[in-house]
Amino acid sequence: MRIKLLPIYLTIALVALLQSCSKDDDNSSKETALTLTLVNPDDLSSVAFSEISVSFKERNTGKITQSKAVSNTLSVALSEGSYEISVDGKIKYTIDGNTVEATVSSYKESVVVTGGSAAVSLNLFLKTTQSDFVIEEVFFTGTRTPQGKQYLGDKYFKIHNNTDKVLYADGLMIAQSEFMTTDKQEYTPNIMAQSFAASAVAIVPGNGTTYPIAPGEFFVIAEDAIDHKEYNSASMDLRKANFEFYTEDADDVDNPAVPNMESLFSSMVIHNRGFKSFVIARLPITKAKYLTDYTYDYEYNLVVGGESYPMGESVYSIPNTWIIDAVNLGVESEFQWIVTAPSLDKGWTYCGKVDSDATRYGKSVRRKALSTTANGKKILKDTNNSTLDFSPEVKPSLMN
Repeated sequence: MRIKLLPIYLTIALVALLQSCSKDDDNSSKETALTLTLVNPDDLSSVAFSEISVSFKERNTGKITQSKAVSNTLSVALSEGSYEISVDGKIKYTIDGNTVEATVSSYKESVVVTGGSAAVSLNLFLKTTQSDFVIEEVFFTGTRTPQGKQYLGDKYFKIHNNTDKVLYADGLMIAQSEFMTTDKQEYTPNIMAQSFAASAVAIVPGNGTTYPIAPGEFFVIAEDAIDHKEYNSASMDLRKANFEFYTEDADDVDNPAVPNMESLFSSMVIHNRGFKSFVIARLPITKAKYLTDYTYDYEYNLVVGGESYPMGESVYSIPNTWIIDAVNLGVESEFQWIVTAPSLDKGWTYCGKVDSDATRYGKSVRRKALSTTANGKKILKDTNNSTLDFSPEVKPSLMN
C-alpha cells in the first residue's frame, strides 16, 4: 500500500492551525479564583444576609455568571477578563432591639480579573425605596448662544419609572436644597440625618391617577416648555415636556399647552453651576398640614475676614422617609460636602471642573443604565451613590 504524503506547505499550515487552536483553548480555559468581600452599610449591627444575588458580567463577551452570597465573603471561579459586578438583595439587621429587613445593592464596573487568584471589596448600600421614580437626568447648566452669551430658561429634569409597574406622577414633590455643596457651615439645629432642608419645593398636579407613567418610561419637567431654538440655535425644543415651572407675577414664560408644576414653597430657580442638590419625594399628608408643620428655622455664624456674623433663615424641610431619590451636585474645585443624609446619597456628580468653567454649558448629568428588560426598557443604576450612578458632563438627552 502506498501512503500519499501531503505537500510540505500544507503540512506546515496544518501544524500551525493546530497549534493556534491549542493556544486559544489554553487562553479560554484560564480561570481566576475570585474572593468577593461585601462590606455592610455603616452603623448597622447584627447583619444577616437574605436573598443576596451577585452578577458578574464579562464586558467583552457579555457572559454573565450568577451567584448567591450567604455571608460577607463569596468565592467564585471566573474566566479571566474585565467584569461588571452588581449586587442586589435583602439583609436583616438589629436596631433598638428590633429586627429590620432592608434592601441593599452595590455595583462596580471595569473590575479586571486575572491571575490564579484575585480579591475585590464592594460596599453595600441601603436602598430607601424599591417601588418609585428615580432622577434620570438633570440639565442645570443651560446653554450659550453662538455669540457666547449665557442663555436662560432651557434647564430640565427627567424623571424615570425604574419599576415594573405603572406609576403616577401626580403629587410627586421635587425640591432644591437650601444648603450649597460648595459652602459648608455649622448649621443649628442640624437636621440632615432626619430631613432635607429645601429652598424651593414644587409638586406635580393631578388627582392621583391623572398622569400614568409606564414601566421604563420617563417624564420631563422643564424650566420653560418652549422651543428655545427660536431664541438660541444652540439650545433645544422643550415644547413636548410634560410639565413646566411657572412663576406668576414674574417675567416668566407660560406655555398653556403644558401643565404647570404647583409651587409649594418659593420659586424653583435652578442653580446653573451645580452648587445645589435635588430630591424627589412623596407627600403623605395634606399640603396645608405640610406648610404648617414642616418649617425649618436655622442659624449659623458666617465668618468673613476673621469676623463672625450671626445668620439665620426660615425654610422648609422634607423628612428623609418621604424622599425616594436624591442627587448631590457640585463643582470639582469647589465641592465641600454632601447636603443629604448618606442613606439618601453617598456621592455627588458634576458639570465643570472649576467654578468659572465655561465648558459646562450644554452638558448634563445622567444616570447610567444598569440593564435592559425583555421588552427593551432600561433599568437605571441606583446604588444611592451619585458618584457611581451618574455620568457627569454628558450631552443632554433632549438636545437634537
